[in-house]
Amino acid sequence: MKAFDVIIIGFGKGGKTLAAEFAKRGQKVAVIERSDKMYGGTCINIGCIPTKTLVHQAKIASGMVGVTFEEKSEFYRNAIAVKDFVTGILRNKNYHNLADHPNVTVYTGMGSFLSADTVAVRTATEEIVLTSKQIIINTGAETVIPSIEGVVDNPFVYTSTSIMELTALPRHLVIVGGGYIGLEFASMYASFGSQVTVLESYPELIAREDRDIAASVKEM
Repeated sequence: MKAFDVIIIGFGKGGKTLAAEFAKRGQKVAVIERSDKMYGGTCINIGCIPTKTLVHQAKIASGMVGVTFEEKSEFYRNAIAVKDFVTGILRNKNYHNLADHPNVTVYTGMGSFLSADTVAVRTATEEIVLTSKQIIINTGAETVIPSIEGVVDNPFVYTSTSIMELTALPRHLVIVGGGYIGLEFASMYASFGSQVTVLESYPELIAREDRDIAASVKEM
């Protein structure tokens, strides 16, 4: 059993910020992250950075005239590679910002509580038991999958995370949900060259936003 001053479960924005602060104060910190693709959290890996990188690439694609769908598909494939390159650099930097600190130990594996002050970490090769009087949970959120018949385990259904791993540009893309995330992807893929259909159960798009803004977005 390994003892720490602080155990943080989740390498996201909150977790990495707290870990750096505790380490700076001289405390021994363990950071547990279940995926080596999520060092740094949502924004860097599956949120702000990759989507805005693709939005930028899509804006370039929207200016391409007189090109075939195959040529658009090749540009999209390259755009995904650019996105992967950018997120890879930032993920690596975030990892080493903590892992290279003498007061921080990063464990890549699934954390689970054994008691109020004991956490087990199941890595790819072993189970490690950690203990601390201060444990912080920073595990983030999961995508909500709607209860629509035929959605579960359908290889043609994606989330906002998994579609950014798709290297083949869809000829036709249906987006379920007219919130800001759905509309961002709708605009992005339309610019890349997909035919996009948005399905929204409410009478208006982006219902939480001001109506004049929502109307302008819908018009665009």
